[in-house]
Amino acid sequence: MPLVDYARTRRPVFDIDLDAEPCDRWAEVGRRNKAKLARFLRDIEAMSHEFVDTFVDRSESWLPASLRRLSKSVLRPLLSGASRLTGSIGARVARSFGEDYADEIRGLARASGLPESKLFLANLTYDLAVEFERRSGACSSFSVVVAGTPVLVRNMDWARPESTGRFTVMTRFHKGSTSYVNVAPLGCVGVLSAMRAGAWAVTLNQACPTGPLQIPQWPVMHRIRKACDTSLSFPALLRQLADMQTMSPFFAHAVGTKPNQQVVVEGTSESFLTRKAKPGRPLIQTNHFVHGSHRHHNGADYQGRDCEICDRYAALEQRLRTKPRDFADAFSRIRGRPVTHSETMNQMAIRPADGHAVVRVRT
Repeated sequence: MPLVDYARTRRPVFDIDLDAEPCDRWAEVGRRNKAKLARFLRDIEAMSHEFVDTFVDRSESWLPASLRRLSKSVLRPLLSGASRLTGSIGARVARSFGEDYADEIRGLARASGLPESKLFLANLTYDLAVEFERRSGACSSFSVVVAGTPVLVRNMDWARPESTGRFTVMTRFHKGSTSYVNVAPLGCVGVLSAMRAGAWAVTLNQACPTGPLQIPQWPVMHRIRKACDTSLSFPALLRQLADMQTMSPFFAHAVGTKPNQQVVVEGTSESFLTRKAKPGRPLIQTNHFVHGSHRHHNGADYQGRDCEICDRYAALEQRLRTKPRDFADAFSRIRGRPVTHSETMNQMAIRPADGHAVVRVRT
């Protein structure tokens, strides 16, 4: 199915009041979207069964011990529809979500009548995908200055499950008079791609694994949500992103409102390094470590120049040799193969300086 403008899908923009009690914030979303959420959770459940049965049981020679324990002690109870996480590892994982976000998930489960265990599972999909997909994950982003302000352009190529695009939604988080907008799968309370108008924008790209999952650190999408919830300025967001102990590695591509505010944070779960755009040049990120001190995490076969590691990186580097004329021209540079393909679930261009954004999703 094609990518279409979000406004044409008639999907809502959910409103989440951060001044409300965490257990109440998603109640209306749960009540009004029970059927859709149930369908998406069934797809996530089927994907996770495949993960447990195929990759855990048959691939223990390469699967990290902590992930085997996670899979067998936590994923199986989650897949069974148990009302709560069970086992000592399960309890640690539940705590790792952050108290407010764990309560949000429980409140969403109560309002929708769906098993909270499976909603916890849905909120672990990024971290599980880091190991599940290994190097096959594909997200692409770049930032470039157009008319004096940064524009962030990104493809989210997260096709596990394949229905992710159909269940992608926009959410407005607000606290008092301040707010930001997030684009993420239904049922996920974390942040995948977000913008606070007049301040910043940030998107998450999947990283390759750098070691076992770090339990009980926070899932990546929830830790980025925490940074977004508490950051009213680009410098504040950058400080939060560069100090995030997480369950798995990640790349966070962030821009502000000034030309020099373009940064990629490379997180390995334990250490964080940043890359900044060179004056007059775009900043590109796909799914490999680019910083020289992190490149060893790409593996022995991935130590060449950036564009030799990833065909999408090479394509964007070539397309951006000439500077985009305007916002629409910048957005056009991410379209077409190999950057946009059948697994691209959503696509966007966002400009925090004035809050302008165009979001396209699979239908």
